[in-house]
Amino acid sequence: MKLFKTVWVICATLTFSSILNAQQNSQPALQPLGEPVQNPALPATLLDTLQRMAQTWRHGNYEMAFIQILPNQVNSYQYRHVFANQRHYAQLSALDGVQQEVVQRDAIISYYGNGYQPFSIKGPYILDNIPSVVYADYDKLKSYYDFVDAGKTRIADRVAQVIRLLPKDDFRYQYVLWLDEQSHLLLRSDMLERNGELLEQFRVIALQQDAIELQTLSSRLDQLNLPPLINVQGDALPGKQQWRLAWLPPGFQQIKHEYYQTEIGMLESVMFSDGLFSFSLYINHNIEDKLGEHYWQQAGNTIYSEVLNNREITLIGQIPLATAKRIVKDLSFESSGQ
Repeated sequence: MKLFKTVWVICATLTFSSILNAQQNSQPALQPLGEPVQNPALPATLLDTLQRMAQTWRHGNYEMAFIQILPNQVNSYQYRHVFANQRHYAQLSALDGVQQEVVQRDAIISYYGNGYQPFSIKGPYILDNIPSVVYADYDKLKSYYDFVDAGKTRIADRVAQVIRLLPKDDFRYQYVLWLDEQSHLLLRSDMLERNGELLEQFRVIALQQDAIELQTLSSRLDQLNLPPLINVQGDALPGKQQWRLAWLPPGFQQIKHEYYQTEIGMLESVMFSDGLFSFSLYINHNIEDKLGEHYWQQAGNTIYSEVLNNREITLIGQIPLATAKRIVKDLSFESSGQ
């Protein structure tokens, strides 16, 4: 069926592109160095705690083992991070299944694994298997999420403060965060549906800030011969945009708009983000079949596709299905005579 071929092409051909787009466009969300911003409209301690967590994740030295829990799937990883000489060094290793590793040497992210040739891309940090909450700009998110103190508990034998990130609308998911009181690092995060159903969990099971391996991580990565740097950016918009979105959830902004030549023809790609969740629209302008609507969901990821005016629109991202449907159905095209 052509729909599944389209989705396969999007997922396979543009996988590296999606990683690159997310990497390149996540940079503005980084917290600035210095004292966290105080906002009288929120409990200062919560905003301060969230900003400190994001800063510590980016500028701290630590090693952790964690598990990622998805529906019917649990995987374990090891993550090391060092900030030295104003440069970022990190290493993410899969501990289950086939050997896979991602390393960061400042602004270069390199991927190693079975089944593909190692490659490098430019990016500010490793996104794979790590929740986006650690890189968010909470001073901006406060306009669209309420920060709620949910008390304290123990995670990985450490006292943690629990903070809920509750969206102020019904168009996105919610988060619950457990932050280490001592190191300020994220110890656990639960991505939840609006009804409380667990979609994805990140949970630290061991954390060290004085591991011997951390002392040599930066020097080892500086000496490493990284794989070739690839550039999978698409082409610029070839002319006037022929469609418009009548509705987006508050806070979501367009951060990327490109074209790609694929085996199914020219594919238009547009990425949107609210600083915590993101999604991409893929528009295939060469569809004649009336395929109706189709969707697929796993954990917090949604794929929704529908043919409108002989164009197939496919949305892929971390938003609820109802939100994805509304975005796509409210998309309109200019007539060919305009």
